[in-house]
Amino acid sequence: MKPRKGGSTRKDASMEWAVIGDSWASGVAYNLSNVYQPTDAEACYRTKESWGAQMEQDTSWSRDPQVFNFAACGGTLMDDLERQMKEKAGNPELVWRMFGCNNAYFGAIARACIYQPIDPGHPFGWGKPWDEDTDGMGLCKQNIQKTENYLNNPLSMRRAFTNALDNIVNAAQNERAVNYPFDLYVSSYPKVVKGLRKIINNKIQQVNDIQADVIKNYKPPATSPELSNVQIHNLQPDHLFDGHRFCEKDRTFEDQYYHKDLWLWNLQYYDEKTGEEVGVATDKNGVKVMTAPAGVDVTQGFQTVLGADNNPDAVIPQDRDSHTQQYGFGWTARPFHPKFDDHKALKDSFIQQMKDNKIPSVKSADPPSSPPTPQEKLECNGLGNSKYVSRDIVKDSIENHFCPDAVSKGSIEQKYNGGTPEEVIIKLTGPGGFMPGNDDCKRYLTGLVIDACDGNDPKNPENYKGGGKETIGDVVYEVQPQSPRQPADKGKQYGCDSSYKSLFNEYTVWGHGFASADHGEALKGQLKGCALLPDTWHFDYGLGDDGREWTAKFRTRIFQKKCVGHAAKSAGAPNDSCSGSG
Repeated sequence: MKPRKGGSTRKDASMEWAVIGDSWASGVAYNLSNVYQPTDAEACYRTKESWGAQMEQDTSWSRDPQVFNFAACGGTLMDDLERQMKEKAGNPELVWRMFGCNNAYFGAIARACIYQPIDPGHPFGWGKPWDEDTDGMGLCKQNIQKTENYLNNPLSMRRAFTNALDNIVNAAQNERAVNYPFDLYVSSYPKVVKGLRKIINNKIQQVNDIQADVIKNYKPPATSPELSNVQIHNLQPDHLFDGHRFCEKDRTFEDQYYHKDLWLWNLQYYDEKTGEEVGVATDKNGVKVMTAPAGVDVTQGFQTVLGADNNPDAVIPQDRDSHTQQYGFGWTARPFHPKFDDHKALKDSFIQQMKDNKIPSVKSADPPSSPPTPQEKLECNGLGNSKYVSRDIVKDSIENHFCPDAVSKGSIEQKYNGGTPEEVIIKLTGPGGFMPGNDDCKRYLTGLVIDACDGNDPKNPENYKGGGKETIGDVVYEVQPQSPRQPADKGKQYGCDSSYKSLFNEYTVWGHGFASADHGEALKGQLKGCALLPDTWHFDYGLGDDGREWTAKFRTRIFQKKCVGHAAKSAGAPNDSCSGSG
């Protein structure tokens, strides 16, 4: 977006703006209660349900009181936009528009491919339907071909769209003071059906792509004086329709008319006498057809968007007036146009886009409020219940096993070192979809639950950890030791006794605070250098009155007592003593 060279505010302290374009800009009024009364003497079917009229009623986005000029008209072709700007749009500093599909024969496609009248009073020669038309002579395929030729010819859609932009900019130059900003927003069309549907969607997307490319490369015509503050914006609101189109998954036939999440009108008749809309009928063969309701004279009616295609090149049945292809009031013009909820979604999206673009006359988007800092709470279990773990062992479980799993899985609970004094449950609980960062996981578990609890205590000489939990908002990290142990204030404890048996020595070694998670494997490994005899090793966990939490029994060859003491210390014992003989 190029920088503006200035841009004064309006002297009358008002914000004048306009909506121009076709029926996707005007909406389609379908009864007297929703006609946009101030301007619809032209029978444009402007409706107060439209996104433009809803924007006018929403005073939250404009800095100054609005002066709204509703110039859009159903059936508009691009060469009529200059007239709308000059005669109907006033002196706007901001213009929103949607147009182009009428030039590209989309009204003709809807009529010839989807809504062909079948009433006996209208036996027109539409030809075969799309899926049965192998030679392409049916009017559905003929109009689709016209669309394709028009969009693929650079002298057609692309040139017409560029000319329309030129006409709008020239009209703005003639009507506006050159120092005022002028913003033109062009919204693309959403794809209105899912899945003949794929062809229609592809053509809609082609129209949108051409418009976006023209706007991206557009250079305003030379004017004198230069209108230096022109900005042209392009929006693609297709995503707003996700879940709200025809033929969504698991929708029934009737849902294509009445589903609460369908944002587009289907062809339904409206009986003004009863105030009721009539959907579909089923004949004796079970074929669902659209017929006129009782009491509606189909030979009378208005020239509507579907019924009176303003594109003179649209293919219609021979020798027939295009105005009689459809019949009825605005409710026959509504199909493939937005309902109220869709207009509201477009309105909200358009307002937000102007705020994001910092349009001078639009209130800036409120800066996102900083989320409140989650309340943190650390609860330490302490060592009073004699359930605790060794710091380095639980740190390894946290940082090399638990946190790598939590990063990919989110809320989890894992048990480590089962069946040993170091048995521990580590747990993370968070809202659905929560995934912690690896650094956060380690910081909360190791840095807080482990290291911020039970430290710097003379009654805890080996820095044992009783665990606890850290709560951050709705996320909880926990470390919960499971095994009762000897009192923590005893630190590490160790005993060794040797008995000489002539050909071998028999040993009983016990401990507390080491060999507490590996079932004595480290100690056994050290003893292999002390002539450990095969099949004599026995190791069990269990508390004793002398302070032990495990006991190992084994045999070695004679004269290995000193070696056994050194092996025990190497495995974590507080000293290398060993009593007894041999």
